[in-house]
Amino acid sequence: MYTISPYLAEFLGTLIMCTIGCGVIANVELRRSKGHGDNFFTIAFGWGFAVTFGVYASHAYSGGHLNPAVSIGLAAFGEFSWEKVPGYIIAQVLGAMVGAGLVYLNYLPHWKATADKKIKLGVFGTVPAIHNYFTNALSEMIGTFMLVFSALYTGVNFKPSISGGVELSLNLNDVLKPLAFGFMVTVLVIGLGGQTGYALNPARDFGPRLMHALLPIHDKGSSRWFYAWVPICGPIAGGFMGGAFFKLYYEGQVSPWLFVSSALALVVLLFAWWANSHLYRAPSSEVIPEFEDTHATAAARAATYTPTGSMPILLPEEVKGNRSTRVVNQVIEDD
Repeated sequence: MYTISPYLAEFLGTLIMCTIGCGVIANVELRRSKGHGDNFFTIAFGWGFAVTFGVYASHAYSGGHLNPAVSIGLAAFGEFSWEKVPGYIIAQVLGAMVGAGLVYLNYLPHWKATADKKIKLGVFGTVPAIHNYFTNALSEMIGTFMLVFSALYTGVNFKPSISGGVELSLNLNDVLKPLAFGFMVTVLVIGLGGQTGYALNPARDFGPRLMHALLPIHDKGSSRWFYAWVPICGPIAGGFMGGAFFKLYYEGQVSPWLFVSSALALVVLLFAWWANSHLYRAPSSEVIPEFEDTHATAAARAATYTPTGSMPILLPEEVKGNRSTRVVNQVIEDD
C-alpha cells in the first residue's frame, strides 16, 4: 500500500501553515487588499487555524510537528528520534519557503501599492515592536516553552493512525487535538506576542525571511538579518526546555537534556544581553509606531481641519486597525 513519507508530510503541512498564516498577515497589512486595516486578533486567529490545518494535513504520517522547536522538544522528551530531526527541519524550512512564495504570488499587485518596507518584511518574517535582543529572545523562549509543553500535555505528537497505507482510523482525539494546538498558538500570540509578533517557530521565520531576500518584491528594503537569529535561537532553546521539563513533570525523570537545554537557554540569553550593546540594532526611526502604517490609517491622516486663526482643536480619528478612537490635540497656526 502507498504511504506518504513523513518528510513530505512535514513539507506539505508547513507549506499549508505558512501559506495561510503569512497570507492572513498580507491580507491585513498590505494596502488595497480586502482585509486591509483589520486587527491583531485576526492575525492571531488566522495563524491558529493555519497551524491547525497544517497539523491535520500531516499528523497521520509525520506527527504534525511543522516546527523545528517542536521536533527538538519531542526528541528531548524521548518521543521522537534524534536521527530524524535534521530531515524534519529541512522539510519544514522548505515548506515554509514555498508557502511564503505562494503568498507573494497571490498578492503580487499589492507589494507596489504598499510603501512601508517594514510591513512588506512583516508579511514574511517577524519584526519586533521594540528592538531589544534580550527581551525579544526571552519572549520567544517563553512562548515556545509553553507551546511545546502544552503540545506534549495535550498529546499533539500524534501516533500515526494509519493501517496498511492510506486507510485512516480517525477518532475524536484526532479531530480535537489539532484544534487544541492551534488554539494554543492563538492564545499565545494574543497574550504574549505583542513584543515580537511571535515566530515560535524557526522555520516559520527563517524560510519566509529568506524568500523576502530572494524574491523581486517592489521596493522591499532590508530583510533584517541582524535580527534573524532571535526567532531561531529563542524558539529552539524554549522548545528544547519544554520537552526536557515535561519529561521531569510527567515521568519524574531528570533527563540529561534538562541540563543541556537549560545551559543553551542561558547562553542564548547572555548572548542577547551582550548583543544589546555590541550588535547592530534598528534605530528608533525604524521602529514601527503604534498608529503609523501598520494598519489602515489613510482615513485618519485624511481627517484634517484648517480653520482661520490660532486655536487648539480636537480631531477624532477613527483608527480601524485597533477598533478604537483616539483624540489628537492639534494646534492650527495662522496663515
